[in-house]
Amino acid sequence: MSEDVKRMADLLKSGATMLSDVCPVCGTPLFKVKGEVFCAKCNKPVVYQKAMSPEATLSPGYLLESVEMTIVGKISEANEVLKVEKDPEKLSLYSNLVFGWLSMLEKLRGLKDSFKE
Repeated sequence: MSEDVKRMADLLKSGATMLSDVCPVCGTPLFKVKGEVFCAKCNKPVVYQKAMSPEATLSPGYLLESVEMTIVGKISEANEVLKVEKDPEKLSLYSNLVFGWLSMLEKLRGLKDSFKE
């Protein structure tokens, strides 16, 4: 059994309610724990925002944070490859990817700061 499934089982055992909604980031079912909606896989609370339509949407801040975590993870993965790679073409490819992700990260953090103001 995977760690995610174990975590979900533990949440259910502790009295959490599994919701019909899924996390927009990872697709895992959401849980309601002590009145708070939570993603067991991302290990983060999920905040709904009232929308003009009857559907609820996720807050932009949560989505930006999730994208930021993904980008940081990809930079870390590429860094591990760069440490051992010898092929100049692959080194160039991974370097360009890291540069692009760093550029995205900078823009993303600017967006996050604009939501805080």
